[in-house]
This record gives sequence, C-alpha cells and structure tokens, in this order.
Amino acid sequence: MNGTRKCAGFPYLPPTEDLLRLIDEWGRRTGVPRAQLAKVLDLDRSAVTRIFSGKRELSYDEAAQLVDYFVQRLSPLPDRPVGSIAPRSKNLRRVYANQKVGAAVKALMDGNFTQVPVYEGNKFLGLVTDRMIIERLLHPNLKDFTGTWMETLRNMTVREAEVIETSSVYPFDSPLSSVASALGHFYAVMLGEDMKGPTSIVTRWDYLKLLKE
Repeated sequence: MNGTRKCAGFPYLPPTEDLLRLIDEWGRRTGVPRAQLAKVLDLDRSAVTRIFSGKRELSYDEAAQLVDYFVQRLSPLPDRPVGSIAPRSKNLRRVYANQKVGAAVKALMDGNFTQVPVYEGNKFLGLVTDRMIIERLLHPNLKDFTGTWMETLRNMTVREAEVIETSSVYPFDSPLSSVASALGHFYAVMLGEDMKGPTSIVTRWDYLKLLKE
C-alpha cells in the first residue's frame, strides 16, 4: 500500500510506514496487543509481525479494517448504529443530474436543506450542496456565456455546472464513530445497502442532536 488511499473512516490513508506507527500508538493507548490485531485481520500472529517489520505488505483492505477498529475503540460516541439517528426514509428528496440548477436550488429551499442527493436514473452520484452552488456562483466554470452568469448558472444542468459533491454510502448498521469520521471531511453521508439505492442521509446536524439526549 503506497501513497495515500481512500477508506471508510478517513478520506485518505497515510503511507504504510506512517500508518503502522499510528496503529502502534493507538495500540499502546488502548491496550490492544498485536495478537488482537491478528484477530481483527483474521491472520496469524506471525503475519502481523511480518507486516510491522516490513517483510509483508499491508493491503488497503487490511489498513482500512485496522483504522475503523481503532476509530471505534477511541471514539467517545455511544456504541450504537448510525441508523439509530437517521432511520430509513421512503420519500428521500432527490434531484437528477440533468435537472437545472434552479430546480436544485428550489429543492434545497423548499425543504430547508443544505444538501440533496443527486441521481442519474437510479444511480446515486453524490450531493448537490448550498456550498457548491455558491462556490460555482462566485467562480464560473464557463468562459463564454450570454447574459449574466447568474441567469446562465440557473439554467445549466447540475452536471454541467459541476456542483455535485462526493459522498460516501454506509450501511445502516455502521457504528456512529465510523460515520462521524467521514463527516469530518464530507458535507453529509448517505445510508443504504449500495450506491444504487441509498435510502437515508446523515449530516453533522444529526450528530449535534446527540448532545441534546
């Protein structure tokens, strides 16, 4: 595993050498021995020893497993699934990539939302957010257009305007801690079984509600 890579708990994993030092530090802080890491990875102890000595490469999936394991152990959040704060919705508001930006803005304002899922057919593409639309309003992605940029942007499609923001999709039974890590980097996170059919959305606002409980 060389360079930086994306994973569930963090948008990017550091290089292997740095990550292994971090895992060692987390292990000392939480009292987790390498024998336990072997169980997490479903490996024998000798394989883990070879990983930390540089004699065996750490795969991306193994690195992501270890990161998520320690995120859960170190987190002060309740030991509950994220679905407990963002239940499934039968009528999840959405916009489509071929709809105009003006229609997306209307969906945001009508629902008092800061983000709405974007689809192409039944395929989830990401989120259109108030932040991305304001960013595009201030920084046009076209050099030549007729009339004002505001009017032009209003009539561009969501895809043409390039206002779709990346978002991960997590299962409803994902730990609160894992999804919270992603929300440190993404505007919101979708919940569902796959990229085709997310059925709920969780935001930083939903996590703030935990403090009211």
